Amino acid sequence: MSIIKASFINSLSKKSETLMTVSLAGSGEVKNSSSLSFMTDKLFAKNMFLLSIWIFSIPFIYHAFLIGFDFASDGQSEAGVFTTQNPRAALYLIAWHMMLGATMNLLAPFQVHLGLTRKNKSWHRWVGVTTLAIGFFGATVGSLYFSLYQDVNFGTQNHAEFPVYQAGGMYGVVMFYILFKCVQSLVQKRYVAHKEWAIRFMIVAVGSWLARIITGWWVMLFVGAASMDSTIAVDESFIQISSSWGFYLLPLAIYEIYLRLKRSGKTRNLPVYAPFVTSLTGVFVLGVGTVGYLVKMYYL
Repeated sequence: MSIIKASFINSLSKKSETLMTVSLAGSGEVKNSSSLSFMTDKLFAKNMFLLSIWIFSIPFIYHAFLIGFDFASDGQSEAGVFTTQNPRAALYLIAWHMMLGATMNLLAPFQVHLGLTRKNKSWHRWVGVTTLAIGFFGATVGSLYFSLYQDVNFGTQNHAEFPVYQAGGMYGVVMFYILFKCVQSLVQKRYVAHKEWAIRFMIVAVGSWLARIITGWWVMLFVGAASMDSTIAVDESFIQISSSWGFYLLPLAIYEIYLRLKRSGKTRNLPVYAPFVTSLTGVFVLGVGTVGYLVKMYYL
């Protein structure tokens, strides 16, 4: 993990130290700008956002992997997900899904970082193959769990169970399709398309964590308000359903809108600092959601 973090930080520090050269119109003069030149660097903005994903998701990665490993290693765990009346086969499926999903969440942002910087091609190749393989097996066990079994202790009172399990099963279908397109575009040497599908893969790869981000925002906006004002009602089933579908459909839709705007040329006239501001906005959204998730996990 330290190697991955060092790669992100080194990339950001090198970009922030680079001084932007500006040619003055009509004068032919060239001078160096201030150290704030990183604010106009697209690659810096992208790496900053990827680093925030990696850092903010570490608590979830740690929590999910250890819980899954605890049950997978000896068939016993005190975590709520393993205290249901489901068959043991289902519990082993969700345990492996948690471990593989956590590992995929750790590697996917780093893989996109390697692809964007176009350095360490050997690392990019091996991390890419590893991440795709983990994605395939993680989606397989997750799809089997959500398609074949129901958690009898989940959603029985708020009727959220069926829509949530539908979302889990469809998530696997989406993952398999994106995995196929990643490999197909690479084999066909359509590298632009491969980059776009790789980013889509990263979106779904960190999806389980993004579900917690959505829940975290619900906690920050409504649960805290409800605890202070008893007249505010919080619909738990709506929160569960919206996070279960929204964690992958919403970010995929946002990325698709961006691609369509870019292809139509509507992003060309944006200010040079637009990528940096967009990245900061993303960091803010993920940061607030992470705080809410941690509050829910440890205090609610």
